[in-house]
Amino acid sequence: MKVKWIIQPPIYMVMLLLLTSCWNSRELNDMAIVTGIGIDKAPNSDEYRVTFQIVNPSATATSVGASTGQPPITVYTTTDRTLFGALRKTSRKAARQLFFAHTQLLIIGESMAKSGINGLFDVFERSHELRLNSVVIVSRETDAASVLKILLPIESIPAMAVVKKNKNTAKLWGENRAISVFELINTITGEGEPVISGVQIYGDLDKGSKKSHLEQSQVEAVISLSGLAVFKEGKLKGWLDGPEARGTMWVQNKLEQTSINIDSEKEQDSIAVIINHSKTKVKVNLREGVPVFHIYIKEEGSINEIKDFVDISQRKELYKLEKEIALKTKGEVVKSLQVAQSMECDIFNFGNELKRTDPKAWKTVKKNWVSLFAKGELDVHVEAYIRSTGMRSKPYQQNEE
Repeated sequence: MKVKWIIQPPIYMVMLLLLTSCWNSRELNDMAIVTGIGIDKAPNSDEYRVTFQIVNPSATATSVGASTGQPPITVYTTTDRTLFGALRKTSRKAARQLFFAHTQLLIIGESMAKSGINGLFDVFERSHELRLNSVVIVSRETDAASVLKILLPIESIPAMAVVKKNKNTAKLWGENRAISVFELINTITGEGEPVISGVQIYGDLDKGSKKSHLEQSQVEAVISLSGLAVFKEGKLKGWLDGPEARGTMWVQNKLEQTSINIDSEKEQDSIAVIINHSKTKVKVNLREGVPVFHIYIKEEGSINEIKDFVDISQRKELYKLEKEIALKTKGEVVKSLQVAQSMECDIFNFGNELKRTDPKAWKTVKKNWVSLFAKGELDVHVEAYIRSTGMRSKPYQQNEE
């Protein structure tokens, strides 16, 4: 009998753990699934104007070829002095409670970015409802709400389409990067300044928000990735475009792949080379009180197109092309560094690197780092190697001379 009383309490305790239910469970038909959030600055006010892109289940759950006549998403906008207040206040407009487990995109409007973003992310860390792995993007020359209203072809949920565009562009072209809320918070709280991918609307905004524009082969409005937003002390300082943006990705060691055009002896930009592997190492030290930024880049690529006749079966010709690739890469890197220095924005986290490798030296320059960064010396070294020339060595266009 005593043995029975000794065994029973542990069994009951285990049963309590196994038989618990979800105290905050909700049915699917009671939830409004939020795929994107937009944050704008309310005009003539200190309030936030927050926009939520919500999936329309009746439109997205139809069979292939079927049509309900409804758009795949619904957009709600609310203003409040806090983001969480706007989140809860939306219940006055939405029939279902907002559900953020599938929120993939956070768009910050350009006006909001200029006012300052450092105070936006506290709610993301505190609230269990919001996600830290949502991708952050800045809208360019428009507000965040407008971006979330545009309907896009192929992908029925626009927020997911924008996230895929950002990731694909970062992977294949190299002028953007996908940064999450979590990564952005870490950058803000560190010694560097963040860069965030930008998006821009091309076309007619009013027509682009209507489902009818998807019923034609050429849509009325598209959302395109557009440069990198540069921040200083939490506020939008400017934009990096083209080679400047790609040079930034090279220095940050975030470049996955890209394509560059180099010159032949007779024609400019006549050879297309895909860079499919790149590795960057950064060292920062002080020389007579002035920081020196040492950038070492090693990259590998393959030739994908030749418009002019170049006999790449000869090693000496490949060597010339490798030198051209290295020279062009160095030019883009130096340009991005110079633009960042002119903005006095350490977007490369050089301060963090010096702090990590030489804490004593960092203490001596920490207070004046912004001005010292702008005066820093550049030391850029690039090694480029061609690992493949494609399916043929000589172009089919033979030299007629």
